[in-house]
Amino acid sequence: MQKPLHWFKHYPVVILLGLLVIVGLFATHALAAYQQITIKANVVNVRQGPGLSYDVMSQANKGETMNVIAQKNNWYQVRLSGDKIGWVASWLVNNTEVSATSNRVAKVTNSFANVRQSSTVDSQLLGRLNQGDAITVLYQQNGWSQIKYNSAVGWVRSDLINLSNQAPTTVQKTSDNQANSDTQNVAIKSVTTQLDNTKLRVGPNTAYQYTQTYPANTKLSYISKRGSWYQVKDTDGNSGYVASWVVTPSEKNEVVKTNATSLSEATIVLDAGHGGRDVGALSTQSKYEKNYTLATVEAVAKKLKAAGANVVLTRSNDTFVGLAPRPAVANQLKADAFISIHFDSSNEANEASGTTTYYYSKNKDIALAKAINNQTQALPLNNRGIEYGNYQVLRDNQRPSILLELGYINSDQDFKFISSPSYQTKVANAVYNGLTNYFK
Repeated sequence: MQKPLHWFKHYPVVILLGLLVIVGLFATHALAAYQQITIKANVVNVRQGPGLSYDVMSQANKGETMNVIAQKNNWYQVRLSGDKIGWVASWLVNNTEVSATSNRVAKVTNSFANVRQSSTVDSQLLGRLNQGDAITVLYQQNGWSQIKYNSAVGWVRSDLINLSNQAPTTVQKTSDNQANSDTQNVAIKSVTTQLDNTKLRVGPNTAYQYTQTYPANTKLSYISKRGSWYQVKDTDGNSGYVASWVVTPSEKNEVVKTNATSLSEATIVLDAGHGGRDVGALSTQSKYEKNYTLATVEAVAKKLKAAGANVVLTRSNDTFVGLAPRPAVANQLKADAFISIHFDSSNEANEASGTTTYYYSKNKDIALAKAINNQTQALPLNNRGIEYGNYQVLRDNQRPSILLELGYINSDQDFKFISSPSYQTKVANAVYNGLTNYFK
């Protein structure tokens, strides 16, 4: 019974070293238990708090790993180099951060709406909104909407608000001194056109005649706002109205960059042709086109998400989607590119083969068509080139858009490729390479 005391008395240094080793081993084990994420996108923003409204404090590069030390509001708190702590969106593990261009204005339709810290009914209550209050929605999932609230973000139930197609009509800024007020609204000084051929109309409606057109990235001075329209003036003194959904407002009197400059900044809408009761064309074995358009879109989406793009699908399962809603998705999100995937069919089986890239507008679509078609030439089927296509998904699209016919489904030769996962991977690589060159 006296031996332990004897050891402490004669070998205190040895015992202390032993204890330090044990503690060190435990600490190492505890650190190893942290969840790690690896950045697959070229660049990912690290923010000062758990929300898109927080300022960017640094950026993480492709291949960088970070330890996750906490989670809040569907954001991960991570440890950076130099012992700094920041936040990245949890969905960045899948490399699909929501683009700021998808922000939308909503109004509270219920008598009130509780704002909570996270997307659960039992999470901490941050405050309360009243009926008619206008809010900016950043993100939606599982029946909840993430909104800008005070100098941070909060969550409200989606069934208590009405989401509009309107982008925020003021430039919103957050400040640490705003603890007791809603997000500050900063007066607009200018707007920048997002599209080529943006029309300046004499009144705030598409029924009014237009007097001028502008290319993308044209700065216009802001005068006032009527509904969803901005009254503006150009540098030549021409004044009129432009639609709020085709311009980007700024609190500064300068041009706002409106186009993505890399795939990791871009929002891409992928459209799997047909679906549900609309089966599309048939193979010689009566296989449905709709199944292979979806499988190909899924392969492309996986590749683009790994590159950091914000990818949105017009359909993600075998459901019917009308033609009009498909381009509407791209228009609402102000997508940087819209790509519709199809497979062709000839009048007689086995009489045609190859791929074709279709565009509708030379002004907004031809550059995208050329970039993608240059890469689809590497596919194992004959490349039939670029052609004009009067398709509704292109005709109604305000964003750069193309339709790809990636082989003839009623050609036995082509169908062997169409139904092959390896061909779908080749298509994904071609689209990825084409978009990478397009955004340079």
